[in-house]
Amino acid sequence: MTNEQKKMRTNGIIIAVLGIALSAAVLSPLYPLAKLFLNLAHWPLSTAPDTADASLRLTMAISGGLTAGIGAMLVSIAAHVMPLAPQAGRKVILQTAIVWFAVDSTFSIVAGSPMNAVLNLIFLALMLGSLNFKERAATA
Repeated sequence: MTNEQKKMRTNGIIIAVLGIALSAAVLSPLYPLAKLFLNLAHWPLSTAPDTADASLRLTMAISGGLTAGIGAMLVSIAAHVMPLAPQAGRKVILQTAIVWFAVDSTFSIVAGSPMNAVLNLIFLALMLGSLNFKERAATA
């Protein structure tokens, strides 16, 4: 396994664990973790509610599941695609990350939570930070 694949797998696991944590926050004892994130994402315009209603819990479950899925996708691409077709693996990750970042960040701003767009930079760095762009340019 190359260094690029190891980083991709590690970053994928980090993203998946964060997604699972977001989904698990639908459980009342874990909601304070989600509330911390929501307060950061809404800062400075508003704050998260003290309790999560059914709609917020559903949204957290869906968002967490999608986030965990993106993390699992990174792990799978590192293990199964990169050894066979590294350019294709990088392209899939790059395109997925750009679409996710553009849509999530744009509509976070529209929804009045511009700080979430800033926080998205962390996930973007995790998604793209593992890619060896020099290798990509050399083999293109």
